[in-house]
Amino acid sequence: MEMLLLLSPATITLAGTTTVFAATALRHYRKRVAYSRQLVAERARTAAIVDAAVDGIVVIDQNGAIEGFNRAAERVFGYHAAEVLGHNVKMLMPEPYHSEHDGYLAAYRATDRPKIIGIGREVVGRRKDGTTFPMDLAVGESRFEDRRLFAGIVRDITARKRMEDELRESEERFRLLVDNIRDYAIVTFDTAGAIKSWNAGSQRLCGWPAGEAIGKPISLFFLPGREQEGQDILAHVRECGRFEGKGQRVRRDGSTFWAHEIDTPLWDRTGHMRGFVHISHDVTGQMETDHALRAAKEDAERANRAKTQFLQAASHDLRQPAQALVLYASALESRVGDREAAAPILTNLKGSLATLNGLLGVLLDVSKLEAGIITPEPTIFALAEAIDEAVRDFEPQAARKGIRVKMVATTAMVRSDRTLFGRIVRNLMSNAVRYTERGRILVGCRLRGQTIRVEVLDTGTGIPKDKLEEIFHEFVQVGNPERDRDQGLGLGLAIVRRLARVLGCPVTVRSTEGKGSAFSVELPLLGFSRARNLAFLSSPQARPAAPPAKGLIFVIDDENAVLTALRMLIQDWGYEVVAAHSEDEAMEALDHQPRPPDVVVADYRLRAGHTGAEVIARIRQRYNRPIPSIIITGDTAPERIREAQAHGLGLLHKPIPADTLHAEIARHLR
Repeated sequence: MEMLLLLSPATITLAGTTTVFAATALRHYRKRVAYSRQLVAERARTAAIVDAAVDGIVVIDQNGAIEGFNRAAERVFGYHAAEVLGHNVKMLMPEPYHSEHDGYLAAYRATDRPKIIGIGREVVGRRKDGTTFPMDLAVGESRFEDRRLFAGIVRDITARKRMEDELRESEERFRLLVDNIRDYAIVTFDTAGAIKSWNAGSQRLCGWPAGEAIGKPISLFFLPGREQEGQDILAHVRECGRFEGKGQRVRRDGSTFWAHEIDTPLWDRTGHMRGFVHISHDVTGQMETDHALRAAKEDAERANRAKTQFLQAASHDLRQPAQALVLYASALESRVGDREAAAPILTNLKGSLATLNGLLGVLLDVSKLEAGIITPEPTIFALAEAIDEAVRDFEPQAARKGIRVKMVATTAMVRSDRTLFGRIVRNLMSNAVRYTERGRILVGCRLRGQTIRVEVLDTGTGIPKDKLEEIFHEFVQVGNPERDRDQGLGLGLAIVRRLARVLGCPVTVRSTEGKGSAFSVELPLLGFSRARNLAFLSSPQARPAAPPAKGLIFVIDDENAVLTALRMLIQDWGYEVVAAHSEDEAMEALDHQPRPPDVVVADYRLRAGHTGAEVIARIRQRYNRPIPSIIITGDTAPERIREAQAHGLGLLHKPIPADTLHAEIARHLR
């Protein structure tokens, strides 16, 4: 059965309206759900951003209740978010802010006049543990769904405040320090050279108070007409980064003083030059002292030059009369009538002259070492040759005492000043011969790594242990309390010590009383040359036999007494002698000689500034042959010795014992 439902038009219309309304409501619902979801997502994203912020963010409502508290805020205040949400924000404030905060909010709600909103300020916060700390606070306002919300961004500035306090304290200490430094002027200039700061030391040094000095140009310090110097100094600082020097400066009252100053650039944190720093102090007294010292130094140098000139003159002039005495005594010995009666007198005379000779030599040597006018000139030489030359001179003296002298062969090559080293060995040999009455003297070498030790050993009286250092002092002689001058002055070992210092070669001594002593000196070892040394040691020239007294000897000396004595003495030895006072006289005398001289004996210093070395050179040039020649001089300077060696000349120092001169002439004749 079919049922027919009949609806009126009104009923149909109502149903349609209801359907349309339902559809619209559904659409609105769906939009609200989507919006809610979007809002949740936005809030989640916002919360994530807020939590990621490095500064603390606290959100409160218009009544002060906390609605937001990010992780940075948790770190700053020490609370977890759950502990503060819903509570009044004043819990994060110490007094008096804690009690007054609600009043601040009420006043703002009533007047809408902000005091801190939109403006950052420095406030004090309170942590959970009750401690307080300084913080920067920035507050912003927003409205949401007819509600007022306030967001505060906080930053703990404890570390910054501590640094600022330390900086202030440091600046204050520096200011106090600068202001209390009264011996130094400390000034800063701007880039144009105008004074910006002026300490108490500046006022004391220059006379201007700070109120008058600040703002003035750098030329304030400089003498009239020299004001540009200040700008020149600043230009130098700009270019080179620093200026240091001394100069004359002017005070407020017009007086002047000498200042030592240092100027440097003043940089800011960005690396830009903001001006200059000037530090100076008064050195007028120091300059006056320096001037006095320079004057004293010049006086000392003049005195030293005068001393050197005196020593050079003394080396020649003091030895000249002694030389004449020695030669005349030897010549007299062969001419005296009653030899038996005169022999003791002549022996004593010659002994006294020999003592005088030795005393003059050592005194002049010590004086030259004291004056510092002996300068070493190192060369490479065969050690055996240098030792042999020194040892050979003392063999006759040792033989007269019955002492055997032995030299142990060496092939060592060394580097030192051969002349000064030879003088050391000669002094050690002289000391050994003087203090040895029987036995022997041994000269040898010991290898010590990169050095070689030359030793002079004797079987003499020996030295007490407590005197081993004292013997190197001037005028000290062990076993000679009566100061017997026949035993010398006690300067030989002092000369050895000083010469060794000049050469940089250590000298040592070992000794046993009653058994003997061993003196040694160390030299830098270069190596060994067996062929060169063995050839020398096996050469017959090392120990020549005396030749017969024949030959023509040409003698040149500007002192008439010495020349006469030389002629007489050499003639007594059986030689033919030609004599001259000067270079011109020597050349004229040779014009009348049918043959060249066999040996030339010449004084070093002649008249008119000429030297015996120059005369010998002319004689050799005249005959075109290296005529054997001997230089006689009172000058013991090393350069004389080196000059003689360079020209192949023998060298004897005045006063010369007659037998020494005789032996040297005989050697050159060979």
